[in-house]
Amino acid sequence: MTASPADPNRAPANRPTMPDGASRLAFDRTGTGEPLILLHGQGFSRRSWDPVIAGLAVDLDVIAVDLPGHGDSPRQPRDRGNAPHDLAIAVAELLDELSIPTAHVAGNSSGGWVALELGRLQRARTVTALSPAGLWRRTAPRHIRLAMRQARLNARLTRRVAPHAPRNRVARGMAMLQASGRPFDLPYEPVRTAVHDMAGAPGFRETLRALERRRFENGAEITVPVTIAFGSRDRVLLPGVARRRDQLPDHTRWVTLAGCGHVPMFDDPHAVTDLLLAATHPDTAGELGKPIRRH
Repeated sequence: MTASPADPNRAPANRPTMPDGASRLAFDRTGTGEPLILLHGQGFSRRSWDPVIAGLAVDLDVIAVDLPGHGDSPRQPRDRGNAPHDLAIAVAELLDELSIPTAHVAGNSSGGWVALELGRLQRARTVTALSPAGLWRRTAPRHIRLAMRQARLNARLTRRVAPHAPRNRVARGMAMLQASGRPFDLPYEPVRTAVHDMAGAPGFRETLRALERRRFENGAEITVPVTIAFGSRDRVLLPGVARRRDQLPDHTRWVTLAGCGHVPMFDDPHAVTDLLLAATHPDTAGELGKPIRRH
């Protein structure tokens, strides 16, 4: 848990245990401007946002968070749930600790669902969800459940057999086939980090089970601008199966990120940076229904 080295006056991220026993979340904070919370997907960590942080920190106070049971954050306490709404409450508690009443919130995959829940909790200034989970009919489709378990198994096997893998281009591509739209073009370090995050996330099982049993609901309660973006090569959340709009607010705008997969930060950091800057800027955040990028 670190504060930005560029801002020596910022309070350190290490925080005392809250009196009510609230879980403490790991985060990195850098940049200046309005606060932007970044939330990763299932099995990943705040490191998945590394490709876009520098570009965002020029204009925003960027806070990349490890959700409970992922990265460096502990599991949820035993008396708390693990559904996206429960994780959103944990993030809201972090905002309280940082004295941030509301923030721009962006999330990827299950983190996108958590971002939407923060919108429902009235803790968001804007919500941007990249390939958000939860937009299915009742519960998570079977292929998504199987894919997530297979990704976890593959990551654990890779870490056990070859801790420094996947080094070669083919191995990296196979490891990121589900997550990336350009899996064979990804560099080594982010792929290795993603594989090890997936293998080591201590709360993977309980958070996956909690999210796959429900869907996102009551999105009409979100009154701030909402942007939903899917990569044109997303192989996880397929059109017609996991992109239903009925539970989202009417003012939601939809954007397509050309050539990107389920984790678009890996495929096109510049496009994601542009999207988030536009979705959080007061001059463009309210342009509902207008695509930020035309492809």
